[in-house]
Amino acid sequence: MGSVSIPVRLTLPESSAVALTKAADDMADAHDTSCFVAALNVNHRLWQALSEIADAKGWTIPDRRIADFVMKTTHKAGRRTGDDQIETLIAINRDMAAQLAGGQDMETVTRRAELAWRERGRPYGVKLDQWLVGEMERKARLRHEAIAGPLA
Repeated sequence: MGSVSIPVRLTLPESSAVALTKAADDMADAHDTSCFVAALNVNHRLWQALSEIADAKGWTIPDRRIADFVMKTTHKAGRRTGDDQIETLIAINRDMAAQLAGGQDMETVTRRAELAWRERGRPYGVKLDQWLVGEMERKARLRHEAIAGPLA
């Protein structure tokens, strides 16, 4: 008798926490300008989705001032962005990830996210962090459509 595989499911806060952690790692590890700008762009897109989700779901985090700072800083895509601002962005991402993970071990949540990504066939060759942001955006759209109706 064959074994049955149980699909890995992540909550929206867990997906968001892993995406924030990966984005922080990418900003910290960027080794050249193009990698750094790409990391800032992913972080910007991530925070856009996170802000939409937080508004739609009535989450109390992230704080609007923090979200505005992140959006404004990442929108500049590296132009006149100082090291202190980048360090602040990384710290904000890591802090927000810990809050969204709700005390869970981030390594465990990240492993589950990687399993879920693999189960879905590493969609379109997209990296894990980009897939997570896409999933967040998809869930935010579904939530918006459910509230507004299909013709909104």
